Amino acid sequence: MSETAQQVAAAKAVPPGDGPSGLAGAGIAANTVPGRTTGGSSTRKGIIAIIVLLALFAVPFVANTYVVFVVSLTLVYAVSTLGFNLLVGWSGQIGLAHAALFAVGAYGSAIGVEYGIPFLLTIPLAGIVAAVLALVIGFPAIRLRGFFLAIATLALGMAIVELLTMARPLTGGGGGMSVNVWSLPGITTAASTYFVVLAVAAIMFFLMRRALLGRFGRTLQAVRDLGQLTGSLGVSALRYRLVAFALSGFIAAVAGTLYGQLQTFIFPAMFQMNLLVPMLVMVFVGGAGSMWGPVVGAAFAIVLIEFFQDLGDQQAIAYGLVLMLAISVLPGGLTSLARRVGDSRFMARLRRREVAE
Repeated sequence: MSETAQQVAAAKAVPPGDGPSGLAGAGIAANTVPGRTTGGSSTRKGIIAIIVLLALFAVPFVANTYVVFVVSLTLVYAVSTLGFNLLVGWSGQIGLAHAALFAVGAYGSAIGVEYGIPFLLTIPLAGIVAAVLALVIGFPAIRLRGFFLAIATLALGMAIVELLTMARPLTGGGGGMSVNVWSLPGITTAASTYFVVLAVAAIMFFLMRRALLGRFGRTLQAVRDLGQLTGSLGVSALRYRLVAFALSGFIAAVAGTLYGQLQTFIFPAMFQMNLLVPMLVMVFVGGAGSMWGPVVGAAFAIVLIEFFQDLGDQQAIAYGLVLMLAISVLPGGLTSLARRVGDSRFMARLRRREVAE
């Protein structure tokens, strides 16, 4: 009996009505979701998270404006990739409307501010609008899989960008529009934007970590691995896929609102394939289905872009070669490096030697 068949058989033994908890009890996706950590491990991770946040908080006070901008852009891409990773890595759906939903956030926030809505309020509002749009996109496309889903969502995403171009009275058309930058009193605009980006990023990662490492994440991965077979457990695969589409769209738009603040000027061409491809790269280079993959992937991509910026016309070639090397050496993404080192023969021999001593 195959492994998948064994999982389904075990799942069917769960009492009816358990829903997602039945999936967890049957052991589905147990190999893909980390188990609950011990108290000491949780404390250690909490301390590391606090240290990282404090270090990030100090950036505007110790770095110049350019470094602050680069770190801010990395955090924005990390948030956007977090939503893309939810769709691609956790639910297994290659939906390619992400850049368009990112644009909805940027334009929605900018237009909202022009009409008198406070910037901080436009962040969740733009996210809700994008989530609804993601549901509209996902509902007809949700029954498609693989290549067909990718093409359908890409076409719908391109249609959204084209609509933004056509809505000249609101968006400025192809010429773009300026973004009113919100700032905190008493500090520079760059530092103010940075702190908003950092706060939103911290909130989004905290909430998504709670969701993805819990019952929702386990059920979503079961839907990814088993598809319609989860219906025998009373779990609707279509419903969970639609939820993944909506959450992904919400997160993309939230990141888009922050991106508009960083760029201060936006136009439709910014949100086409030249933005979608780097987002895909960040997902797979960082590690699709990994909690910290979006951060690692975004940081790696931004650092590469900055490192190769003096190469001129050769920048794209060097960038592509390094990405190909990274994916071929670590097909599970950069976040799998620690696991591969831990599973290596050298570490196994070292552990055996320590036990013998």
